[in-house]
Parts: sequence; C-alpha cells; structure tokens
Amino acid sequence: MGPGIGWVVPLREAAECEERSIGGKAAKLAQLAQTGFRVPGGFFITTKAYEDFLENQDLARLIRMELGRKSFASMRWEEIWDVALRIRSAFLATPIPQDLAQTIAEAVEDLGAAKPLAVRSSAPGEDSANRSFAGLHESVIGVVGTDAVLDAVRVVWASLWSDAALLYRQELALDPVLSRMAVVVQEVIDENRSGVAFGRDPREPGRNHAIVEAVPGPCGDLVDGLVDPDRWTLDRSTGSIIEWRPGEREDEAKGKPILETSDLSTLHQMLLQVCLLYT
Repeated sequence: MGPGIGWVVPLREAAECEERSIGGKAAKLAQLAQTGFRVPGGFFITTKAYEDFLENQDLARLIRMELGRKSFASMRWEEIWDVALRIRSAFLATPIPQDLAQTIAEAVEDLGAAKPLAVRSSAPGEDSANRSFAGLHESVIGVVGTDAVLDAVRVVWASLWSDAALLYRQELALDPVLSRMAVVVQEVIDENRSGVAFGRDPREPGRNHAIVEAVPGPCGDLVDGLVDPDRWTLDRSTGSIIEWRPGEREDEAKGKPILETSDLSTLHQMLLQVCLLYT
C-alpha cells in the first residue's frame, strides 16, 4: 500500500478537497468551517483510503465475485440480503493494514485519544434533490481510543453494503461496484440539549417555514427515534414562532420548552446564513 498522503485530511485543510474524495457530508462541513461557522474539530478519511483497503485486502475481488453471480437489477431481496451479509461480514473480519491504521491513529492522537468521537459516513455523490441516502449508512457515536475508531471505520465502510443500501441502489439503477465511502471523524460535543434544524420544512419545502427539533441530551436519541422531540415551526422570513409542539417524554420539565425564544432566534439567523451559502 502506498504512502499515507491522501488517506486523511484534517477538517481545517479540507475546504479545497473535491466531494468525490471526502463525500458530501464532509464537503459541507469543510465549507461551513471555512466560512466561519463553529464546527467540531475532526478529520476526514478519504475514498482513496477505502479504495486502497478494498484492493490490498482482496475485498474488491470478493465484491466483484458476489455481485457477478447474476444481474444486480434482477436480484431478489433474499439474494441481496445474502450478498450484503457476506460482504459486510468480510469487511468486519478484515483488519485495516498497518500503514493506513497508523495514519488514522496519528489523526486520532492529534484530536486527543481520550476524547469521545463521532465516526460518520460520508458517501460521495449520493444525496441530491431527487435521491437521499440519509439513514442508510452507519454512524458510531461516542467512540474513544484508536482501536475503537478503527473498528468504527470498518463498520461505516461495511454499511455501504447493507441490504437496505443495496436495495435503494437497485431502485435507482445505480451500480454498487462504483460506490465509495469516505468517513467523517469529529469530536462529540457534550451538551444537555441538542437537535436538528431545517432551513425549509422537509415535508413541505414550498412553504415559507423553517423547522427546529430539540431533545434533552444527545442528538443521537432524536435521530434514532428514541426520544420524541420538541418541534417548532418558524416563519422562515422573520423567525417568529408559528407553532410549538412539545415532545411526549417522561421528564421533570414536561410542558416547558427545551429551547428559549433567544435560542430559536439564534438558530434562525444561523439557518439563514447557511442557506445563503447554497443559493
């Protein structure tokens, strides 16, 4: 395997990287950081690292063999499930080569080996106005230590080959052999409340609404559907609150909004600034 250059890119140096090298999620994070938004520190593991892992550990041959048994477009769900299981099992059983592992380990050390990290998928070119792979690939949150990060990276790489991801590619007539995966590794920010915000209502994008959802504790509970969030609908132009729906939770502060009006105002201004980057 070649030298480590091109395998790992620090967040602070990634703004000029092409999306095909670091994936859409990483590219957006790098752009936000360059523009001055607060983005947790981290680094990106490029698609080149994924490709070299496949070629040097003989996984590329395995994938071609598994997908060459019959036309991917004609595979039934049961066949895709079997193929996905065998490929993922091979990923998880195959160690990352020493030189690549060392490059990743050095990046983890630079962040702080004792810090909890988030290891997230960043597949290039797979999210657009007409298709979204959101939720199909893995993220591993709260990872501590180099060995755990390396294990989590393999989990994220392997998730490219889940039966759900393969079925979606079949539906879109995408060739899975051409799929690649980059990885985002970032510090986990420990806060007593967290959430997600949308510059447009994802369910009704034509309306002049922004959406904010928040939960007590980590945002992973919201994303995984484990905790019902408080939900605000904001006027996208003014930031005024159109509706607040409290989450159905068993907690002491039930009935009291998780976020103050000032928090919502700050989030609204940030959403407007982010949206300006992409208009």
